[in-house]
Amino acid sequence: AFSADGRFLLVCSGRSVSVFSTSTGMLVSELEGHEGDVTAVVVVPPQSSAAAAAKLATHCWTAGLDGFLIYWDFATAELVRKVKVDAPVHSMVIPNISKKLKVTEVYAPFAFVSVEALSNKAIQDKAKGKPVAKKKELWGQLRIYDLWKGCQVGSELAQTRKPEKIVVSCSGEFLGIANKRHLYIWSIPTKDFNHDNIRKIKLGHTKKLSTLAFHPSERIVAGGDATGRILIWRGFGKAKFSGTHCAKSQVDEERDGVRGKDDAGTCTTWHWHSSGVNFLKFSSDGAYLLSGGMEGVIVVWQLDTGKRRYKPRLGSPLLFFVDSPDSSISCVSCTNNQVHLLNMPNMEVLKTVSGIKMPIASGDLSRRDVCGFDSTNGLVAIPTQDYCIQFYNLFENTEVSEVQVCERNFQPVDDITMYISLVSLSIGGNLMCTVEVKLPEEELGGLVTLKFWNQGSRAGQFHLSTVIYEPHSDAGISAVAFHPGKNMAVSSSFGCNFKVWVQSLALQSSDGKSQSGWRCQSVGSYKKKPMTAAAFSGDGSVLAVAAESVITLWDPDNNALVGVIAEALSVFIVLSVVLLPLY
Repeated sequence: AFSADGRFLLVCSGRSVSVFSTSTGMLVSELEGHEGDVTAVVVVPPQSSAAAAAKLATHCWTAGLDGFLIYWDFATAELVRKVKVDAPVHSMVIPNISKKLKVTEVYAPFAFVSVEALSNKAIQDKAKGKPVAKKKELWGQLRIYDLWKGCQVGSELAQTRKPEKIVVSCSGEFLGIANKRHLYIWSIPTKDFNHDNIRKIKLGHTKKLSTLAFHPSERIVAGGDATGRILIWRGFGKAKFSGTHCAKSQVDEERDGVRGKDDAGTCTTWHWHSSGVNFLKFSSDGAYLLSGGMEGVIVVWQLDTGKRRYKPRLGSPLLFFVDSPDSSISCVSCTNNQVHLLNMPNMEVLKTVSGIKMPIASGDLSRRDVCGFDSTNGLVAIPTQDYCIQFYNLFENTEVSEVQVCERNFQPVDDITMYISLVSLSIGGNLMCTVEVKLPEEELGGLVTLKFWNQGSRAGQFHLSTVIYEPHSDAGISAVAFHPGKNMAVSSSFGCNFKVWVQSLALQSSDGKSQSGWRCQSVGSYKKKPMTAAAFSGDGSVLAVAAESVITLWDPDNNALVGVIAEALSVFIVLSVVLLPLY
């Protein structure tokens, strides 16, 4: 969510909310108070009174899986108030609602929340001591909470199979959810609010609906489904929400694309996305509809004609789109843990806020953690799914840089054909080694590549030095480690050997410049056993290589076996060598 003046962006980050400056993209503060993941943040709606608007300009509500709604002053990161819900909250909206107090109408904060709660049958079974099958009995409920009084208002608006995301219109007059093959839409009396006056309609579809959006000024609602289709219902709720028979007869006459007895005038279908639609958002003037999904592309649809244009690929599937109150800036969040700040309406990326990117997930990756650490500069090096190494500062909680390891076009919807299996950094952070694996297609064409990198002008910046294809024939690499005091490295393989690599200077004939390269100095093995881990001692005098459940000790300079540690009960996959003085 954006602050009322658009100067700050509030982002749910685990159990806290991170507040970023939209002008610099830097972290300003964090709101810490939830004991479960934060699932929603809502900035207090602007008030008609200038004094009230100024007072509440830096206030927001958050909701979390810990079952609490918390009121904050995010300018000072101060927790102001807590409201207990007694159930994990998965979604929350706070429409701009007023309530009559004596003779005047004042702003009344009512939260509509989607919670995870047990069904009545499950509650009865639990009271009787019977076991509760959570996967079958968990229900989603839509509830209303009076945030002034801190209590629930009335009964549940709806019960669903699981908690669903709530979407509210700009005016607060309508809210809705996508539940299976239907959109459920409620009309909310925003003036002199009374929960007994809330009315509901249902719009149907043949496929599972995943998201929805309301037009800013007209009775138009858009829904996106799991197959990539977008449906536009015009004139929804004319019969039920207006309460006149005349309006109902008009709806009955205009049935273009509308299913059954759905309360809408017409329904139009668009299709571009190849898979599910993750978000829909109307432009502030209502002339365009924006959509996004797995393709990593923002599609801009002209509402009147259905014509479309595109924001080029953002490199990762898109999740959410949020616009700011001044309409000149918006943001889009991606599955790679990035939030892009966009200049509207041309959607140029102004700033990118990056969290730690998750590594690629594949059934072929049965390996352990493959991250590298630059202890000198306090950086962690993380292989990402788009064939990069992300350098992240754990102390400042910011991304430092990205290094493109594979020059390969990456599309989020592609099948996994390649991944980075290992990354290792020298103690000083000036050298890096990566291992990339190209998966075989129909059991043909697999390739393991070892790459050495030299640091550039600053920490986290690297340029490629040496590429070695299939360094251990067709065997996979189990570990890579750098010598602590010299430009030497070791790679161990499941192909029953290890290799010691050294860096040397070679003269390039093309431009006459001296450039470093890496070559194999020696090869070692032990009883034809797979080598599963490797590490140098702190002073570099000993190289330890695990041959499955046996640890072998070597002199790295002359490749001589100097000792063997007795066999263990299981296979070693990580080694760390510490030499203790004898006295």
